[in-house]
Amino acid sequence: MRLEPRFLPALALAVASCATVPSVADREFRAGDYAGAAAAYEEALRTDPRARANPALCLRLGLAYARPDTPAHDLKRAAAVLKDLETRFPKTQEARQAAALIPQIEHEAALEAAASVAAAKIQDLEDALAMLQGEVRTLDAAVKAGAEQAQHLRAMLAEREAQLRRVRDELEQLKRIDLQRAP
Repeated sequence: MRLEPRFLPALALAVASCATVPSVADREFRAGDYAGAAAAYEEALRTDPRARANPALCLRLGLAYARPDTPAHDLKRAAAVLKDLETRFPKTQEARQAAALIPQIEHEAALEAAASVAAAKIQDLEDALAMLQGEVRTLDAAVKAGAEQAQHLRAMLAEREAQLRRVRDELEQLKRIDLQRAP
């Protein structure tokens, strides 16, 4: 079978694109662009049968998802990829590495979930605290207003008592005057 020269560019492009996707992914992985590497590995697995048969590529994909503090960080996806690697390539070095990593990743995922629940509880408590602080400010204002009103009422009471004493004194004076006039 002889290859037609007109098909050579298309064949070269097909071969180059198959070889390029994993190498681009590897280059991004080594450079620390784990989100780019994960996307490129996923594309390679989707389009390249040789990539699907490559346990090292699957391991690096799982590691890209497992990497914390990156946009690609997804521990559930990392565990799923590594479990799939362990199932599909059970006798490889990569499968042994995946088997060692899976419990750690699952533990980290559980810790992240617990931290997320704790963060939600903390936020709820902070919201409740803010609401209570608002209520305390309202109650403090009411107490201050009540204290001012009580002070005002005490002043009025003292004034009324002073008026009452004056009226009693005048009444007593009038009684004495009345008693002195009485024949």
